[in-house]
Amino acid sequence: MRTWLSVKAAAEYAGVSRDTIYVACQRLELRHVRLAGRRTIRTRAHWIDEWLERHARGCQATTTTPRAAGADGARS
Repeated sequence: MRTWLSVKAAAEYAGVSRDTIYVACQRLELRHVRLAGRRTIRTRAHWIDEWLERHARGCQATTTTPRAAGADGARS
């Protein structure tokens, strides 16, 4: 495997779109480097793994248990 991944390769690795990678980099959620201050971005597989783990933990923390249905089946 390559040491540095392009945005396209990173998106394929993570199973997301290239736009998702660009947005994550813009928001400083995904660790990356820019080459010569240009739009060219490179990242590493283990940085993507860390980002995905943080995102997964964040989603689990915001998941709530649905309220129990009343006797008539309607939600309270």
